[in-house]
Amino acid sequence: MHRSYKLITFDVYTALFDIESSLVPALTGALGDQADSRALLRTWRGKQLEYALISNSLQRERVSFRVVTQRALDYALGRAQFEMPETTREALVEAWNHLRPWAEAEHVLASAKSRGYPIGVLSNGDEAMLRALMATLSTPMDHFFASDQAGYYKPHPGIYRLPLQALGLAAGEALHVAGSPTDVMGAKSAGLPCAWSNRSAELVLDPACKPDYEFQNLSGLLTVL
Repeated sequence: MHRSYKLITFDVYTALFDIESSLVPALTGALGDQADSRALLRTWRGKQLEYALISNSLQRERVSFRVVTQRALDYALGRAQFEMPETTREALVEAWNHLRPWAEAEHVLASAKSRGYPIGVLSNGDEAMLRALMATLSTPMDHFFASDQAGYYKPHPGIYRLPLQALGLAAGEALHVAGSPTDVMGAKSAGLPCAWSNRSAELVLDPACKPDYEFQNLSGLLTVL
């Protein structure tokens, strides 16, 4: 056990779960052959992340992640000029609570716990969304750190301070497992050690914010614990 780490937090929507394999079939089922479901999903996801950053910058009350997700879907459908019943749009937003984990995710979470590490999620999701999603896995989380608790989205430092404030930890005692370069930059800027599950061979924009560890998938985390 790496004695300096008293907590491991995981990004949810990129590090633990496979958004595309989960939502492309749902979109295809809703739209049929009239749409490029993968392209539409990428627009949806891109606008979801963009809106979260805009919410951070407007200095107004945080827009909930569920609403961010709904409005980003409306944008993607509008750009593609597709009409969709309200009930179908609601079902697609609800599908974010039933994503498929990456193949190795369950094993990695269970292994981390078996080695004595408390584990938690640190995510842009609303706490209610995160609890619903994580309930689909067999390994229970010890802690939930959600953006609605902080009032901000990643990479705002407020969300990365949540586990430190809640558990009385020093920054170096909480290892964050990121799934995106933006998440890496947020964690490192907040002073947290960071392991990056970098499936897409992405790059970090700021060389001063490189992760402490970098792997092709979550399994690499077990080599440093």
